[in-house]
Amino acid sequence: MSQKGPSLLEKLIDLTRQTVDRARSSPEAFESPWKWLFQKESFPEVQAELGRCNVMVIGKTGVGKSTLVNAVFKDELAKTGVGEPVTRHIRKYSKQDCPITIYDTPGMELANTEIRLEVAKLIEELRFQEPEHHIHIIWYCIHHELKRLEEAEREWLKDLHLKGVPVILVLTQCLEYPDPEESEFYRYLEGQNLPVKQIIPVLALDKAINRQITIPSHGLERLIGCTAELLPEVARIAFIQQQKRRIDLKVKAAFKYVQGYVASAAFVGATPIPFSDAPLLVAAQVSMIANISSIFAYKASPQFYYSLMAALAGTGAATLTGRAIVSNLLKFLPGVGSIVGGIIQSTTAATLTLSLGLAYIELMKAIARAELKGIQLSESQIREIFLSKYQDYAKSGRKTLKGDEEDPRGGESSLNPELAQVCSLRATGAS
Repeated sequence: MSQKGPSLLEKLIDLTRQTVDRARSSPEAFESPWKWLFQKESFPEVQAELGRCNVMVIGKTGVGKSTLVNAVFKDELAKTGVGEPVTRHIRKYSKQDCPITIYDTPGMELANTEIRLEVAKLIEELRFQEPEHHIHIIWYCIHHELKRLEEAEREWLKDLHLKGVPVILVLTQCLEYPDPEESEFYRYLEGQNLPVKQIIPVLALDKAINRQITIPSHGLERLIGCTAELLPEVARIAFIQQQKRRIDLKVKAAFKYVQGYVASAAFVGATPIPFSDAPLLVAAQVSMIANISSIFAYKASPQFYYSLMAALAGTGAATLTGRAIVSNLLKFLPGVGSIVGGIIQSTTAATLTLSLGLAYIELMKAIARAELKGIQLSESQIREIFLSKYQDYAKSGRKTLKGDEEDPRGGESSLNPELAQVCSLRATGAS
């Protein structure tokens, strides 16, 4: 029996520890930590740790599979005519540097039993490979407005269930709004005891009925949320990263990363460290915000990170050093202000890292929300948001993202007790 591997959080902590270890032995890391970090041999390969997600989309011609896929993901993965043939009836859609693969059945007709055999064979063949190559979820699509479930589809759903891959029945092009689950067809399917995990009515794009009436898109958020819950860990983060509708899922995933970095900050300062070693802390922090960018699928240049850290340090990028960054960050911590005896305590290192991480998640959240509205924030707006959020979190001592304290579900964006204790500035002698 195979043993369970390390979690993504554990991998992240280990990557950060490796980064800090390399920084300790590199003089350049102390003088120009940001430049050193973005050398290929220094920066941790976090993208590879985010895993891969493989989605199989099944449905008859005209149900809107391509429209659905392109409405969910950041990259248009299912453009007509693009895709690598895997079998006679199955095509594989993927893009370089994108951890999502879509398996589609274009031109599918239920009368053709060969397609069902090919799908079953492909699922089995991939199951013998590494978990990242498995089919992780199936979206079985039925046109809602046709209001028909054929017997062949019932049989296929039973076959797919036996394969052990979670299936979501997606009712595409659903014009029932605002209560799609009150539709007669949906209630009929609910009563059929079908072997699927969820039945979700969806309208992927706004639908103009006439000049006065447009039905807004709906159901995508629920589909994304249910999919994320059903995916194995090896695929979940990659899916969350590439979907574009549920920013809250990205926020929760990013917070898990920040927890890991807070733990690694405590590792850097497990014992009081000389201020001359401040660049080690900066190495972990710059690495942290770059990894958060990966969670949000936000592609940024090294210059982007330089400018943010320069804004925090209150200096120009040309004169930016690890010591300048830490000196300015400390100013915003109540009861700290200066470094006593040239020593940074572990509680201070953890608090700096936590405040920085929470502020950067807020920035990514603001950028993602603006992008959904077709708005691109300016560089000055980005710097202003980041600086103001850091100051707010550092001064307030807040350990959770704003609004998460009242989350009735408890939320994943609350600091666990161990890290909360590490971050407490009330520890005797913290500086």
